[in-house]
Amino acid sequence: MKARRDEWADSGIRSIKIIGDAEAPGPIAWATYAGHRFARELDEADIGDALPFRREVTALAAE
Repeated sequence: MKARRDEWADSGIRSIKIIGDAEAPGPIAWATYAGHRFARELDEADIGDALPFRREVTALAAE
């Protein structure tokens, strides 16, 4: 794909990105989430690995 970069403009392609199992094999849920996140963030600034939501972290009682 990168070797044919000069042909992208003719097709309206500005960039490419590897997502899901193409990046690293994993559970189907991770690949599904990667596709969903890519579609949701299309044409927005790249936030990298930052999560777009707050994650609750719990701990067990010492007792």
